[in-house]
Amino acid sequence: MFRDTLEITVVAGHGGDGVVSFFREKYLPKGGPDGGDGGRGGSVYLKAGAGVDSLAKLSKRHYKAGRGQHGKGKDMAGRSGEDLIIEVPLGTRVYDAESGELIADLVEEGQVALVARGGEGGFGNAHFATATRQAPRFALGGLPGEKRRLRLELRLIADVGLVGYPNAGKSSLLAALTRARPKVADYPFTTLSPNLGVVEGELERFTMADIPGIIEGAAAGKGLGLDFLRHISRTRLLLYVLDVTQEPAATLAKLRAEVGSYDPELLRRPALVALNKIDLVAPAEAADRVHELAAAGLAVVPVSALSGEGLKTLKETLFQLLPAAPRPQAEPSKHREEVPGLRVEEVEEGIFQVESPQLERLVGRIRGELWEAAEWLQGEFRRAGLEQALKARGVRAGDTVRVGDLEFEYIPED
Repeated sequence: MFRDTLEITVVAGHGGDGVVSFFREKYLPKGGPDGGDGGRGGSVYLKAGAGVDSLAKLSKRHYKAGRGQHGKGKDMAGRSGEDLIIEVPLGTRVYDAESGELIADLVEEGQVALVARGGEGGFGNAHFATATRQAPRFALGGLPGEKRRLRLELRLIADVGLVGYPNAGKSSLLAALTRARPKVADYPFTTLSPNLGVVEGELERFTMADIPGIIEGAAAGKGLGLDFLRHISRTRLLLYVLDVTQEPAATLAKLRAEVGSYDPELLRRPALVALNKIDLVAPAEAADRVHELAAAGLAVVPVSALSGEGLKTLKETLFQLLPAAPRPQAEPSKHREEVPGLRVEEVEEGIFQVESPQLERLVGRIRGELWEAAEWLQGEFRRAGLEQALKARGVRAGDTVRVGDLEFEYIPED
């Protein structure tokens, strides 16, 4: 089963906690701190693989990377969690399902995108030892890994995309030019998912995609229009397939209108017309239809997928046009950097609450005695700009300040 859209949830690994430990031996009962750091949590990556042709190959909806191990005594750091690499088809766009932000556009084989970063490991108490703090009885806990809901959207990457209405003979033409064996039958919407094939030359080859049939109003979302048109955007050259018996000139105008409504840039892409089923009309009528189509400014090759007439010429023409056709470029992602907020509110007279995710998280990471970490926390608060924020809010000496679970009396530094 082919699938070109999918939502999954990815969870990176939690970082391991740092540990409070002191070196102990038979003749050294009061050794120094030797608590090791926790390991970093594993991250989640998406990797574009040529061997994956559909998002249906992703068998799960939830993916989780490994957790980092806690630190140990004797300065032993915990092992980092195992990263998780998920293979997706070439041409997959990755969006944040909540914000709609484009995270990555995977257009090259082997391209890798980080989609959920593992949590940092916490520091053991050995990390906090100084000349004036020789026996710290606190450590830092590890941070949780990122959790994200992702929307994956596959846009097939092919050199040539076959564009046409249902029953124009696109599947038959693909089968005649390649070794692909799409389902072919004489009724609308035989093709409900794209088919890929490879056209072989003497010394070169190119890929061809049979895009499911477009109907009028497709660009406005009618039928499965947007699902179909999405795949056209990745092709380097458009091959309009027209039925010679079904007013081909008018049909071409409608097709180009739908393509242009979806993305005007596609009308500037190299294009060619394959006038199909010429075995069903007299040669004079086929010549008249070719003359009518020439007014659109595109080269026209009359063919018959059934009899094979004109297929050699069509193949040669495609090989001639492709070298100048642009290759698909990855759309740049637009990552937004989060700016840590810091706000001070007076909740009661003389009592001030600090609202800062960064500092609240820092306080929550303390393992061991919270008061033991007061001196170190003071330095971190200073670097985060808390002193300036308290002064700006009018906090005075002796007032109470709360940061998360920590409460202390404010004493101005100066």
